[in-house]
Order: sequence, then C-alpha cells, then structure tokens
Amino acid sequence: MAIMSQLFWGVTVGALEAAFATLARGAFAVFGLGGAGWWLLRRRREKRDPKD
Repeated sequence: MAIMSQLFWGVTVGALEAAFATLARGAFAVFGLGGAGWWLLRRRREKRDPKD
C-alpha cells in the first residue's frame, strides 16, 4: 500500500508541476510578445510624430 501511496503522490506532484510550468510558459509568452509589441508600437509612433 505504501508503494501505491508514493506512486499516487509522485504522479500528483508531477502533474501539478507540469501544469504550473505550462501556465508559466504561456504567461511569459503573452507578456513577452505583448511587451515587444508595445515597444515596437511606441517606437513606430515616435518615428512618425517626433516631439521636438
């Protein structure tokens, strides 16, 4: 029975770790692409409408 408990615990922790890693990768991708898009949009606006 102890082996089954350890197996269940290992599978549960492994699944939670995989789910968290997937969510973290998705968040990094969203924020990374969003930040890069915002930066490129800001640069394009600055080139088009200089403030000086």
